Amino acid sequence: MSEIDPAKIPLLFPDPVIEFYLERVDREAIREQLKKTPGERLQWLQEQTIEQQSARPSIIREEPEHAPRRETKSEMGADPAWFAEAAAVPLLYPDPVIEAYLKDVDRGLIREALKLSVAERFARFERLMQGAYELRRAGQ
Repeated sequence: MSEIDPAKIPLLFPDPVIEFYLERVDREAIREQLKKTPGERLQWLQEQTIEQQSARPSIIREEPEHAPRRETKSEMGADPAWFAEAAAVPLLYPDPVIEAYLKDVDRGLIREALKLSVAERFARFERLMQGAYELRRAGQ
């Protein structure tokens, strides 16, 4: 029986992020690590960490007291220049799978549900579960 490599199965809609990382994964190194016990893996990881720390000089950076205010994520979306940069990123283009599901979503129902308080949402959920239990009992 031949072993199928999942990386060789073509994707229906290739994801650029997945493709990016698939090209850079060292599968042989992963297989070698999987042959080790968890203790051996931990020891190897500690050795790698020590090597990296000794190879890199420690740098301590302190920001001045009057550092400029950083933009929050919500503020980034308000800037038209940010949208221009975001359009260049292929991940922000409409995903065909998401688009297929969105056509069946009733956004009006979602808006109505969001208008309810948390207590009202829990009451609604409780009624739903009671109905599900009644159906289950009726089916038995």
